[in-house]
Amino acid sequence: MSNGARHGLGVVAGLVLAPIVAASLMYGTNKLRMVMTFGYARFRSYHGEELWIGAGLILLAAVLLGLLTGSRLSPVASLIPGAAFTLVGLIWFASPSWAVQHAGRDVMTRDMYLGYTALGSMGILFLLGVLLLVASLAPSRWKARAAAGAAPRFAGPPPAPMGPPPMPGGPAPMGVAPMGAAPMGAPQPPPSQSPSWQGAPQPQFGAPCQ
Repeated sequence: MSNGARHGLGVVAGLVLAPIVAASLMYGTNKLRMVMTFGYARFRSYHGEELWIGAGLILLAAVLLGLLTGSRLSPVASLIPGAAFTLVGLIWFASPSWAVQHAGRDVMTRDMYLGYTALGSMGILFLLGVLLLVASLAPSRWKARAAAGAAPRFAGPPPAPMGPPPMPGGPAPMGVAPMGAAPMGAPQPPPSQSPSWQGAPQPQFGAPCQ
């Protein structure tokens, strides 16, 4: 996959997962807040449906945040929700009343709105936003990944000869040519031919002795 396609998928992942993370956090936070309020009022622990719904939504948000900050996903995926959460967190710090009045109560359910005000007023949205922005700054996440299993450009060195070093006068190790001999696979020189006059009978001079 090219680097451009990888970043394109990161944009899609950021735009899709950011609202899911926000909704899970807001809805789950309000469910857990209701459980804690009930427990404080009754002086006993509550382990009913509301507790498991809230815990499950918080777990879902945590898993999605982990996926957004993963090294194999484009950093754009964590950059988009990080910028959105940081901006909302800064608005809460600058003007809490404006953040409450313009929270979008007409488009959010009551549970989500109460969870949003709890997360924003305690700085949780700002915390998550900065965390996602920092995770997006890693240089290794912006670089394209090399193709796996690429063959090396050059072959490695030949293997070492098997066995101990040869003794003087002994046979050479396997795969090693003897001293003074041509290596295995090398072209052999043609056999030497003696001159034509060698081996011919030599003429005799003088008469044999009586």
